[in-house]
Amino acid sequence: MSIIAKFRGVGLDLLALLWPTTCVSCGDADRECCLPCRVELRRSAPPLQPEIGAPCFVRGAYEGPLRAVLVAFKHGGRTGLGRELGAQLRVPLAAALTRCRGPAAPVIVAAPSRRSSTRRRGYRHVDLLVSSALRGQGVRVLRIAALRAARGRRSQVGLSADERARNARRVRVRASRRAVLRGREVVLVDDVITTGATALACRDALEAAGANVVAVVALCHARRRDTREASGRPAGPPRVVG
Repeated sequence: MSIIAKFRGVGLDLLALLWPTTCVSCGDADRECCLPCRVELRRSAPPLQPEIGAPCFVRGAYEGPLRAVLVAFKHGGRTGLGRELGAQLRVPLAAALTRCRGPAAPVIVAAPSRRSSTRRRGYRHVDLLVSSALRGQGVRVLRIAALRAARGRRSQVGLSADERARNARRVRVRASRRAVLRGREVVLVDDVITTGATALACRDALEAAGANVVAVVALCHARRRDTREASGRPAGPPRVVG
């Protein structure tokens, strides 16, 4: 363990005395994410590659510590967990960037959040994850806020597959970003991939503006129960990138 890590651990111990907390995953005392859950979260594994109709690289399934930490970061205001999640996003992001072949630096675009969600949180959570993932990595990329949610867009939670697809189409490319996107390779980043409707809608909007979306990246893949049961049998697991 490095000296910096030791001092950070001591600091966390002191904070736990002043402001007691519990692990967001298992409920254990004194840490936002306890050591056993962090070990599980950081377990080395190649990215998943769910089939959504576009090249897609994902850190892991939407379950266990990864899900708990993301939910706390996204909905619980635990922004300090963004550092850990950003580190997990590096794995699929690196895999996606290997697909970029052009001489110009690839463009990273975050999937947009609804304005009401951003106001409620006080931050754009996917942008924070991307910033954390890129910090200190020396990766040559261009980041732009190219997408926005259009009027009438609502949460995808609880919608059927058809409703998700229609709702996801309510996304637009900012007019001021079209010139930058034209002819550039783009990696699209989101937090959770479910049916892929949002990612594909964002891809189509970006490509209509002249971009070449080479891959989609996400932290988690959440399989919908209705899609697994539609065929009368369980769906197989996502492919793993070797």
